Amino acid sequence: MGWSQLPTITVLSAPEDARLPLVRDAVVYWNSIFAELGSAFRLGPVAEAAGSIPAGELAALSQATLQNPGPAPLPEAVRTAPGNVVIVLSDGDFVSFTRRWSHAAKALVAIRSERLYPMTLPNVARNVIAHELGHAIALGHNSDPAMLMCGRPAPCRPDAFASPNEHYFPLSADQRTLLLRLYPADWKPE
Repeated sequence: MGWSQLPTITVLSAPEDARLPLVRDAVVYWNSIFAELGSAFRLGPVAEAAGSIPAGELAALSQATLQNPGPAPLPEAVRTAPGNVVIVLSDGDFVSFTRRWSHAAKALVAIRSERLYPMTLPNVARNVIAHELGHAIALGHNSDPAMLMCGRPAPCRPDAFASPNEHYFPLSADQRTLLLRLYPADWKPE
């Protein structure tokens, strides 16, 4: 299910986190994809806010998301955080994930520590952040390791994003079609 409003983005991280520019760049990437498709939808502004969600809580949410991607309770820290898409740049050790609560117009994007493999590989953090934002805008996984949204249950893993050149992996034709169906040229926020 797509967004019915322009989703604002709040990043919770340590000041001067090296991944902050990657978040901003990923939003620019997604907005350029929407423009290229002829969609009127865009991700909203990115704001930074003090605070975080404890790494242990994120690890538990990550595990729950991997085991059961269905409905889950909305964590208080996400509910009360400003913005619709709450991106947590954590120092924790868990599988990066996204969880959406459409009824509350909220999504949580949790990114594991940049000091842990495979996030230490060049180009990986950039694509993991963009991949998780893809889930926040309603894309699922595919099984093509050459595509940005490759993931479970396929054997795709983030280390496949490693590259000496900074770039985003592409979207599949089916994903582009889905985005335009969810967010057409005449899309308007409610």
